[in-house]
Amino acid sequence: MANLPARIGKYDIRAQLGAGAMATVYQAYDPVIERTLAIKVVDKARLDESESETILQRFRVEARAAGRLQHQNIVAVYDFGEEGNLVYLVMECVFGRPLTAYLQSEDFRGEPDKVCDILLQILSALQYSHAQGVVHRDIKPANIMVTREGSIKIADFGVARIESSQLTQTGDLIGTPSYMSPEQFAGETADARTDIYATSVVFYELLTRKRPFEGSNNAVIMHRVFTETPVAPSIVNPLLSDALDAVVLRGMAKDAQDRFQSAHDFSLAIKEAISIGLLKTATAAADSNKPIIAPNLLRAVRSAPAANGEAARTAPGTVSQRPAVAPLMPKAAVAPAKPVVLFVDDEARILTALHALFRQKYTVFTSDDPRQALEMVKRLQVHVLVSDQRMPGMLGVELLREVKEVSPKTVRILLTGYSDLASIVGSINEGEVWRFINKPWDTQDVQRIVADAVAIATEMPEVPAWQMPAKPRFEESILSLDPGNIVTPDLLRQYGERHWVAQARDLDEAITLLQEREVAVMVADMDSDPQEVKSLLHLLKRDYPQILTIAVTQTMDAEMLIELINEAQVHRFIGKPVGAAQLQQHVDAALNRYHTYKATPALAMAQKVESQKSAPVLKSGLMDRLRAIARFGAR
Repeated sequence: MANLPARIGKYDIRAQLGAGAMATVYQAYDPVIERTLAIKVVDKARLDESESETILQRFRVEARAAGRLQHQNIVAVYDFGEEGNLVYLVMECVFGRPLTAYLQSEDFRGEPDKVCDILLQILSALQYSHAQGVVHRDIKPANIMVTREGSIKIADFGVARIESSQLTQTGDLIGTPSYMSPEQFAGETADARTDIYATSVVFYELLTRKRPFEGSNNAVIMHRVFTETPVAPSIVNPLLSDALDAVVLRGMAKDAQDRFQSAHDFSLAIKEAISIGLLKTATAAADSNKPIIAPNLLRAVRSAPAANGEAARTAPGTVSQRPAVAPLMPKAAVAPAKPVVLFVDDEARILTALHALFRQKYTVFTSDDPRQALEMVKRLQVHVLVSDQRMPGMLGVELLREVKEVSPKTVRILLTGYSDLASIVGSINEGEVWRFINKPWDTQDVQRIVADAVAIATEMPEVPAWQMPAKPRFEESILSLDPGNIVTPDLLRQYGERHWVAQARDLDEAITLLQEREVAVMVADMDSDPQEVKSLLHLLKRDYPQILTIAVTQTMDAEMLIELINEAQVHRFIGKPVGAAQLQQHVDAALNRYHTYKATPALAMAQKVESQKSAPVLKSGLMDRLRAIARFGAR
């Protein structure tokens, strides 16, 4: 991050998304068309001289191959350029994570319908690319992106073969060994059926959590590819029926003539298997001890306010037996005997583990459907909601945003297994998440976080949100920690007639102004001195929780944002360049929240923060001066 370039070509660089042995990928912004992009960059100076021309040649092939493809399941390429030692490829920025992440963190063995949906999207992309004369030649989970909405995007055509190109000669070994076909190992020319073979390997891996051919080195893998027949998926995964066995194994036939001859044929075979049935009988599935999440949570919700004051509970594998009440009810008038915690995740094992961990202490509900969970929040007082981010039908950030509107008292926690920057920013700015819990979690940490959230929610009074009147002038100030004069002009223009707007060029000035005025909102540029500013925000929120902070930064990093929420409860984040409309939207939200706290100070307890991981780094004397900051109503 320290060597992050400011610009490449006409594109502003905002963050580093990833780096490999040959290329680095940055998140970028095109100021002309105002679009967020990804730029894949190769630095020629870092390449071995003997390999330089080959690598750059393949990079240009990727530009040519992907640039001619326009399909909803293929990462779009927009531009290619060279600047000094840098060669770069400008492409669509996909907010999501690769399929490898799901193979590591999720178990699809009981969800073959979801696997088939993934495969049909991959095959749709390949059917299109093959029709355009482009063979990918390196289909594998790392090159398959899953967006936040659950769509598939194939990336990295760096080793693609274009029918009109002679850049890759017969005899080259191109691909990733575990996904390579026999003809690739033999150095023969790859065609569409080569991609079908690799897609079948991915299919097998998703269904079984095993690769069909594994070994300690490439030679062992190659030997098995040539000589062994994979074990049928239904034998490796006893949850499966045998409907997919012939489909998967045909896709991996050793002779290309015996495979599906097109992605279209492969898709038809999958659809036929779906019509037959992908899972064994319900009894057989139950014998596997795979948890099943109650599919009809609403029935339990509608029957929640029992006569004795006990809320009906749903545990994994059960549904409340009390009769449903129709029409839909308002929130229960009788509170449950224990605080209510709702966990939402589309993965059964996660819900089972969380239910077991908390069921003795709280009334625990679980749901694998975020829309049903939202209906529950509308009808029952839920004290704490813990939601996964990536779920079919509704993202976690969308659920948190909806819950914030219908139940402001519900403390919202995001459960995340990856650091998707856009999702993190959205959950803060839109869902106002209180904490992040990372998968895999530490049991003691998650128990402590949920306990703190429950304590806040149960003590929080019911008050309507304060709304900004139209005209009056307010005494409290908006403080801008803005060494580069980036946001202060907009703040003065938008708020100068109604509020006292002050600019601080450094932390010393900021603390002086905090001592002199009642500050409602502080807009802080994080880039001047990230560690010192972070320490200031942490100490402010710890001792003066009513002050709302908005962080502005050039280089957003998901882990940094998570730390700033957990340790400093930052109210909003804004990336540079700062838009005036976005700034006004977030400052308005912060002012409204400040006056809500001012009317009911007990609400500010929701701003409780965790101890900073490292000791505060404020310069000598500044920490002592913080104790004299003006509080509510001080003049």
